[in-house]
Amino acid sequence: MTTLTASYVDTSWAFLSKAETALAEGELVQASRKGWCAAAWALRGFARAKGWRYTGFYGIVGVIECLAQEYADKEFYDLYSSVDALAVNRPRHCDSRAGIEHDLGRVAELLGKLEALPV
Repeated sequence: MTTLTASYVDTSWAFLSKAETALAEGELVQASRKGWCAAAWALRGFARAKGWRYTGFYGIVGVIECLAQEYADKEFYDLYSSVDALAVNRPRHCDSRAGIEHDLGRVAELLGKLEALPV
């Protein structure tokens, strides 16, 4: 992400680190919340750098759609499914530790993928 400000990148990785800490402590809802925030911040930053219309944190699915189309990469949809699973788990606490761990790993993949893309 060449023009994405460092604050979005740093904030996203910081949220992911906090998610991993929460997971290690058995705080599954907090791990889900922080993991989702990591993805949302990264997607928000990318959207802003691209000048895409962005309607707040709940507009991230639109950013995913734009990414998949602009970069001709359908993997963004698969990565988003893990972000969405974390969002669902935040209020309901319905996912297992292993599931959340998997989803956090996919968020890390998403962050790395976004960092590598030209804006």
